[in-house]
Amino acid sequence: MRKQVLLLLVFALVFTGIVVQAEERVALRVVTMFAGADAAADAYQEAIEQFQAANPYIEIIDESATFDDSVKVRIENDFAAGNEADITMYFTDAMSTPIVESGRVLAIDQLLQADPEWANAFSQPALEQIRYQDGKLYALPITGFYEGLILNVDLFTRYDVEYPASWDKLVTAIEVFKENDIVPMALGLGSTPHYQIEHSVLKVGGAAAHGAGLAHGIHPMWIEGLKNIKELYDMGAFQKDTLTQGWEGARTLFKQGKAAMIVEGSWAIADCQNDGANTVTMIAYPKSGPLGDGTDMIAGFTSGMYLSKEAYHDPEKKEAVLRLYKFLTSKEFIKKIAEANGGLPAAKVTPARLTQPYLDGLAAFQAAKHVCLPIDAQIPRPAWQEIVNGIAYICAGRKSPEEVLTAAREIYLEIKRQ
Repeated sequence: MRKQVLLLLVFALVFTGIVVQAEERVALRVVTMFAGADAAADAYQEAIEQFQAANPYIEIIDESATFDDSVKVRIENDFAAGNEADITMYFTDAMSTPIVESGRVLAIDQLLQADPEWANAFSQPALEQIRYQDGKLYALPITGFYEGLILNVDLFTRYDVEYPASWDKLVTAIEVFKENDIVPMALGLGSTPHYQIEHSVLKVGGAAAHGAGLAHGIHPMWIEGLKNIKELYDMGAFQKDTLTQGWEGARTLFKQGKAAMIVEGSWAIADCQNDGANTVTMIAYPKSGPLGDGTDMIAGFTSGMYLSKEAYHDPEKKEAVLRLYKFLTSKEFIKKIAEANGGLPAAKVTPARLTQPYLDGLAAFQAAKHVCLPIDAQIPRPAWQEIVNGIAYICAGRKSPEEVLTAAREIYLEIKRQ
């Protein structure tokens, strides 16, 4: 009898030890883009709170932030120093190279093979678009995007201006809004001319020119595209302090009803109407040169969730980090985020309750003859940053497009030589 009691006590202690071990708190660092003015920030926070309620032993240290260039540099430096987060949402295009080549992210293919239900929920084209150059998947996409020209419908109606479906109509719209002291196009040329650059190149030179990159020299249509931005600047299309502004100032002007147009992506639609001062829609940016196509769009999947190799192989973290990773890449989470930001879902789900501006943007995307990834998805970030930094100098007449692009290509070639 005493032996049985002792055995029961031993089993009880062992069982108690297992329970205690299973419920020991595990801290996980997570970095995403769902922060600040991002349309999906609230949906993300709500999902995280639901996950923590269901998994109280997992502590999430959320380091999500608006991904300006300083944040991008910090993330890349963290990977280089071995200080990366356990789960990181980052770019999957050309900007992914420092993260993947650090050797600190896990290839996801085998995890997907081991869980067919999880794997089969994804759109295969979305997965293929973010596959790395070695053929492996190092991240899983959540939502994609589309970019275009967001219009303040109220201003176009008030001043009886046609939507700028062509270059001539864009010029007319600029002239009318200038006459009425309305900023025609809000743009932060000082730090975030990104979307204007890629649309100018695409709509002046066409999809083939837009995708030319820098490997084989400087495509003449890239020069013409940058000249087109200078042309817009000279005709007064942008606000007076555009050379010193970033995206925040430009977007504030627009959503306060002080600007008629802004070149942005689907992620910005909600914030552009936050102040309730305007009704918005999105159309394809107009054809601006003889080789452009008025229907072409910049869109796709260029970001995803990376899983730290170190966290996955840490016996104290593995179960928890894999549970959180699968949650953040589940079809339910993807649907929730797509409904919040109006993006293209990476899973086989149908977002509900999309408002008219998102439906307009999706319609433009579906009508596109060509769909192109952004230029910064094609060339290394330092080369792209040289172009970004040079736009203000071009508009101010201090540098030519040829000079800026030549400097960018030199950086590109230096990176390739390393």
